[in-house]
Amino acid sequence: MNRILSTVMIMLLAVTAVAQDRVPLTRQEKKAIRQEQKKQNDAMLAVNTEMAVRSGQFVLKADQIRGRSGYMMHVDPTVNFVAVEGKDVYVQLASPSGIGFNGLGGITLRGRISSMDINNEGKQGYSNIVLNATGTGGNMTIVMNVNRTGETATARVTTNWGNRVEFNGRLVPWTGTGKSVYKGRETH
Repeated sequence: MNRILSTVMIMLLAVTAVAQDRVPLTRQEKKAIRQEQKKQNDAMLAVNTEMAVRSGQFVLKADQIRGRSGYMMHVDPTVNFVAVEGKDVYVQLASPSGIGFNGLGGITLRGRISSMDINNEGKQGYSNIVLNATGTGGNMTIVMNVNRTGETATARVTTNWGNRVEFNGRLVPWTGTGKSVYKGRETH
């Protein structure tokens, strides 16, 4: 019994000594750690975004859509997107009602990319992507502006019929989106 009591006392002294070695971080140190973590996260996002754009495998998941008249509305990013998958581009507008041409309450256009130009500009690292595609809805021109990390992206889709829709949201790699994007039936 005496032996158990002395072992417990030694362990308590060891735990107390270890606890005294931990000094709480100051506010400036915590801020510096958060800034370093954000810098590393931004660098990783920038690499992922650059690779996705260069490989032609990305999705702009829109949380806001602006129509031709300038009216903006907040939407569900899982069913409202502009996606590039190799030589195919998908533009989908949908609402939660489920009533529409594509089965999701809207339209889904698919096009074959005829040209794609990517330009990086400025020290902020914005990319301008211009796509021309021909598909189910006729000819489409898609002009995208994406920041370096992909957290801010805009796509302006215009058709040869004069329709124009602007998608605002995040650009993410196509791989890894998995079940987070639902494509509806293509509009013919």
